[in-house]
Amino acid sequence: MFSKPLEKYINSLRVKKFREEHRCFVAEGEKVVSEILPSSFTVDKILFTDKLKDKGMIMGKIAQEHMVVVEEYEMKKISELQNPPTVLALVHIPEYKIDISQLTKGLHLVLDGIQDPGNMGTIIRIADWFGIENIFCSINCVDAYNPKVIQASMGSIVRVKVFEKNIVEVLTESQLPKIITTMESETTIYKNDFSENAMIVIGSEGKGVSEEVKMLCTNQISIPKFGKAESLNAAVATGIICAALSEKRFRK
Repeated sequence: MFSKPLEKYINSLRVKKFREEHRCFVAEGEKVVSEILPSSFTVDKILFTDKLKDKGMIMGKIAQEHMVVVEEYEMKKISELQNPPTVLALVHIPEYKIDISQLTKGLHLVLDGIQDPGNMGTIIRIADWFGIENIFCSINCVDAYNPKVIQASMGSIVRVKVFEKNIVEVLTESQLPKIITTMESETTIYKNDFSENAMIVIGSEGKGVSEEVKMLCTNQISIPKFGKAESLNAAVATGIICAALSEKRFRK
């Protein structure tokens, strides 16, 4: 049954402090919830309205006592979307463990200060597209379980492990090449001999990569510019770089 305490609890999860305290996040909409339900993520509760057409997507996937039927006006009270969804899920934040020193294969993303939730969610989708399993985020990045990030990831959050860590320590521990994008590098994404196994470092939208992190990067690469745009969106740049560095895999 929908109640004031439940409404208050759900709305509290919009704030990182309470997401961390309860180890839970909010996922909205049929697309995102349908990706989460069959995944390894644990769903604590699902709220849905009578307008949910495919009720089969949740029946049998979660115990009856964890389902709450709500009215549309009640969904509006707990949704951040302009058009409230027909379904909303409360999901436990997974606990991932990793030994960075043992990572020897594949591409991995290291994000330094990404602030925009849309960019973060899109970067998670890009990682999913290119089969990148791990993203390491600096402490000052937007939280990966921010509702807007979850929405922008379109369900890819279930297939990409996102770690919030001290990325200086991550880069120090890693034995992989660390690639950074700079305007100054003469090595472009189209003419490079970099390994398909590497850490790709992406800087914030406004400040780029910090000097401390730059010093730990072993390789530089550039995206050649032919027009007059001053800069590229962080997520767009990530997609271009991942595509270029994945070329060797495409040839196999």
